[in-house]
Amino acid sequence: MQRGFLVFLIVAALGFGAAAISRNYLQSPPSAWLCSKFGLSPKQVEHIEGLQSDYGSRCGPLCGKMCEANSALEQLSLNSSSVTPAIRAAVAETDRIRTETRIAMLDHFYAVAAELPPERRREYLLKVLSLVIDSCGSR
Repeated sequence: MQRGFLVFLIVAALGFGAAAISRNYLQSPPSAWLCSKFGLSPKQVEHIEGLQSDYGSRCGPLCGKMCEANSALEQLSLNSSSVTPAIRAAVAETDRIRTETRIAMLDHFYAVAAELPPERRREYLLKVLSLVIDSCGSR
């Protein structure tokens, strides 16, 4: 009986510890990993946080447009038995928005990379470019 209670206490302590670590990690600003990984100064972190805020204000509307375009494409597709001109146009619209989004992401990544030490920029870009570019294993 005492052994079971001891196991319970250990599991509960580990659970609380994991929750505390997760909460602290998830509450960190997006720039926190950049700061820890690349050893940035507080001024650099502040500038990157500004870049992220600017990017967020551009990204949000693009995500909304993409959701609307995807929804329209889905409705057209579900109400059709073949690829119609309207479906072709809806596909083209989703591609146009995706392109706009990818360009905005690349702009942001290059702006952040410019804040990093020159010898670390490539490392950062290799980490984030997969969000925009499917390299097909070329790295």
